[in-house]
Amino acid sequence: MKTTRLLPWILFLSGALIYVIGLWRACPLLSGKGYFFGVLMTGMFVTYAYQRAVNLNQSDERFASVCQMVVLITVGLLLVGVWNAPLAPIEMGLYPAAFIVSLLGQALLMRSAEYLSKGQEL
Repeated sequence: MKTTRLLPWILFLSGALIYVIGLWRACPLLSGKGYFFGVLMTGMFVTYAYQRAVNLNQSDERFASVCQMVVLITVGLLLVGVWNAPLAPIEMGLYPAAFIVSLLGQALLMRSAEYLSKGQEL
């Protein structure tokens, strides 16, 4: 059972580190680095807020639709930023994939924390 608890951490940390370190080295301007970091933080905040609301049974349709809209805007901003950044073609696919993997890892972390707090086994 320890591997199921370790997998979300591996996904989250590897995705976030590839995204942050890769784009830090690829973007020459500090404003570009801040842009991509802000996109990552916005995506993580929305994922955390939605998962927390679901865990506390406080989620409704309006909140879910707002979270979906913010995630779509965030992914759109990421794609526009990657398209306009001076990146190699392989990097244009790598960084959005790392973004998605880090958000998936965070969602799995929240889900495993919910099961552990309820005393259920994964």
